[in-house]
Amino acid sequence: PAADVSAHATSTDSGYSGYTPEEAAFLKTVEVKGSPGGVPSGNDAPAKKLTYTASLYSAAHPGTNPSGANDFSCKPKKGQNPVVLIPGTNTDAYTAWSMYTPQLRARGFCAFSANFNGLPWLSSVDYTGDIRKSAKATSIFIDRVLRETGSKKVDIIGWSQGGGSQPNYYIQKLGGDKKVDKMIGIAPANHGVGGPAISKWINEALPHKAHTRIEDIAESVHMAAYPQQMGSSQLMKELYHNGKVTRPGVQYINIEGKYDYVVAPYTNAFIHEPGVKNITVQDTCPQDHATHVNFPYDTNVSQMVFNTLDPDNA
Repeated sequence: PAADVSAHATSTDSGYSGYTPEEAAFLKTVEVKGSPGGVPSGNDAPAKKLTYTASLYSAAHPGTNPSGANDFSCKPKKGQNPVVLIPGTNTDAYTAWSMYTPQLRARGFCAFSANFNGLPWLSSVDYTGDIRKSAKATSIFIDRVLRETGSKKVDIIGWSQGGGSQPNYYIQKLGGDKKVDKMIGIAPANHGVGGPAISKWINEALPHKAHTRIEDIAESVHMAAYPQQMGSSQLMKELYHNGKVTRPGVQYINIEGKYDYVVAPYTNAFIHEPGVKNITVQDTCPQDHATHVNFPYDTNVSQMVFNTLDPDNA
């Protein structure tokens, strides 16, 4: 479906009015320009066709709302959950999801996406800070979505960090297992980025204290998410090498392509546990050469996501 190109913002948000004082106090510590309370406060903009062009637009228009997203008056249809879309590292709601949110609304879904914990000097470069803090902000945002839509659970669509370590921290550590129905990761960074050789070298070359120090230094400039996503990081060990990754009641779907050079090898995206559905794009679409960066704008991937969310209309 064509994107809604209305000149007004779909968002019905008004700053921090939808949060408790305690929630608002925390969210102010991870606020980014143009998104009070995490919700983009700017106008809607039409969908782009590439991550790169969406990123340029968002950088020039801080707080751009992806069309169709963040209408807190939206009530899900019977049998549907509100959909929360989590961007990846270095991106924001518009950059990651300008193609998805208008199509979700056209299919009758309530769609929500927030901006948190980014670089203070670049408004469209979000989710670079401590992933644990980003997960807490996402948890607060999801609680608001549940309250205002009258729902008990959400479906999550996440890209890269937003489909891997961040929502898994939320599900494992912050009670998200009781609030998430479907967890759909596209190119999810589930077992780290950068390739096994780099992670192995860092793990062997640096003692634990050095890992911690690197993360502390990175966090001082709002960049902790980078070292935290190396396969050798303490966060990755905590989430993926400390017993089962999955939690009962959550449906896990991971969609990845063979040409991902960030989550490398591409099989790092997958969780090999009972009940998890791991999908390799090329098994269905062998000529698809989408890379990690443009995964949110690959129409084969989006069709797989929509088929998972809305199987009756697949």
